[in-house]
Amino acid sequence: IREYPIDVQSNQLPFLRNPDILVGENDLTALSYLHEPAVLHNLKVRFLESNHIYTYCGIVLVAINPYEQLPIYGQDVIYAYSGQNMGDMDPHIFAVAEEAYKQMAR
Repeated sequence: IREYPIDVQSNQLPFLRNPDILVGENDLTALSYLHEPAVLHNLKVRFLESNHIYTYCGIVLVAINPYEQLPIYGQDVIYAYSGQNMGDMDPHIFAVAEEAYKQMAR
């Protein structure tokens, strides 16, 4: 664990909160301040407010288990992600699979 000394007398506390425009971002690497509370808050907002279980963190896909069946794995979704670049559409396991296939075929 690292400790970062803060001089509270100087009134110069570090910026720890991301701008509102970045809350719920598809990719965690787009956050201005990437630390554990910001990551957890972003995942919470995406899951609870937008019902998105997938979020990118660069090329890594973060998934939250919703503990229920979701209609996001049908043939229509497969076709929607087919041929797309990763990041063009909302984060999804099919986007990661498509990107892996493209890289393998190169």
